[in-house]
Amino acid sequence: MIHQTIRHDPATVLIRAVLSLARGDAELEEHRGTSWASATFTGMRHVMRLRFEDAQAVATAHWLVRTLPEHEFALSGHLVADIAITDRHCRSEGEPSMTLIIEALTVEAD
Repeated sequence: MIHQTIRHDPATVLIRAVLSLARGDAELEEHRGTSWASATFTGMRHVMRLRFEDAQAVATAHWLVRTLPEHEFALSGHLVADIAITDRHCRSEGEPSMTLIIEALTVEAD
């Protein structure tokens, strides 16, 4: 029997949540996470780059741009304290595509 470890670190949980919200239309190209702490909280800063290829995926990306900042995430053991799309690049020649840069801060929930 093969046993698989289920990862519940904030990066994995957040990536899965964002990709789920993107309805399978996004590909994660990059994720960088760095530890973060304040006087009262500990957490992680995240930078993700998502790529959307084809017209349907680009429509999903536009929907995500409008929806993501107000979305309430349910992450096991963590809260999304802040999330924003900080950059986007569109290609309209040929098959449309869009790349989104998403920055987020997750903090440990007590």
